[in-house]
Amino acid sequence: MKIIYQRITAFFESTMSVSSTDSLGNTDHKKNMAAAALFIEVLKSDYEHRDEEWAAVETALHELFGLSSDEIAQITTLAEEEVHNATSLQVFTSCINEQYSNEEKIIIVEMLWRIALADGVIDKHENHIMRKIGALLYIPHKDYVRAKQQARLHKQ
Repeated sequence: MKIIYQRITAFFESTMSVSSTDSLGNTDHKKNMAAAALFIEVLKSDYEHRDEEWAAVETALHELFGLSSDEIAQITTLAEEEVHNATSLQVFTSCINEQYSNEEKIIIVEMLWRIALADGVIDKHENHIMRKIGALLYIPHKDYVRAKQQARLHKQ
């Protein structure tokens, strides 16, 4: 278990860390991977991985970032391995905080809510992780609520 956790941590640290020497394309890739990792975390939070939720993750990744199938497969494989391990969301949220504008972060939160709402049920685990992510991204409460409402409207 510890080896898997170390491998996942090393992958995300190398993938998420943005340095001043990174090219613009590499920086974009890293910030997209950070958001994609949060999508997977929300998907995994209720311990029920429904087809609707997976479809919402894939749609979000394609709509927002244009990630390749290989990148999506790599993220989902790593997320599967870390389901039962304690992880920190800070490696992802700190990258997003550094690289995304407030408006972009609100769009990310809306996409996260779309994933949580995809199966029609928001359980306590999904609600908890969404609140935690909103706080770590420093999203004002009014914007957090608006993003949730926008996601609900999108579902209809």
